[in-house]
Amino acid sequence: MPRKRSKARPWYVDFFRQGFYYRSWAPPDRFQQTEQEVEFIVQVLRLPPGAAILDLCCGQGRHTMALAQQGFQMTGLDLSALHLRLARRTAKEAGVNVRWHRADMREIPWEREFDTAINMFTSFGYLESEEEDQKVLDGVARSLKPGGRFLIDTINWQWETRRHRSPMRQELPDGALYEWRTEIDLEQGRRRQYEVVTEEDGAKHEYVAETRLYSLEELSEMLQAAGLAFCRVWGDYGGHEYSLDSPRMIVLAEKVEG
Repeated sequence: MPRKRSKARPWYVDFFRQGFYYRSWAPPDRFQQTEQEVEFIVQVLRLPPGAAILDLCCGQGRHTMALAQQGFQMTGLDLSALHLRLARRTAKEAGVNVRWHRADMREIPWEREFDTAINMFTSFGYLESEEEDQKVLDGVARSLKPGGRFLIDTINWQWETRRHRSPMRQELPDGALYEWRTEIDLEQGRRRQYEVVTEEDGAKHEYVAETRLYSLEELSEMLQAAGLAFCRVWGDYGGHEYSLDSPRMIVLAEKVEG
């Protein structure tokens, strides 16, 4: 009998296993932004001392650990074993106590556990459909205590669709050549990034990253469906008002059920 063709795995399963992520998407200079971002998070969430916080899709834990150093009870959840291995190592070196948990973002295992949840740096919209993305928000709502708050940071859809996006080339510090181009599917609301890394020895690695970019209205409706009431939106980590020209769409919501 012919062998059944295995189903292709979602792009985000393998993409975040690769050291490539840290060579292009998350270079070391991004850590320089963490202090400002964490200051914004603490300010807008009005966090009490020792608050329990879920960092959903925590990655290598740059926000998680910075908040833990301020005395908050931090839990970091991520699908990538590579991310969590780096996070655990860095947390140990920094002497901070964080609970790390490996899981799909749809599989948040806690109920009424957290005062706050955060989801930063466009870590939402990776999944295959709006229905799957909704499961993420439903899980966030379940994990929050009554009155708990949720802060979600994504790229501003309107800003992204108006950007000029010629193909780009960049030489990485290790000598590899990084090339990428971006396509926007206006009908489906999806951004696709086609990326190629050519090593110095000529070896090539190709990646496709796809993200569903939601409008403020769409995201607000999804939050409401999960039992999270929209509170406010900002356009960047400087606390500026949200507009068509804002690079970010940072939304604050609150759990409304008892």
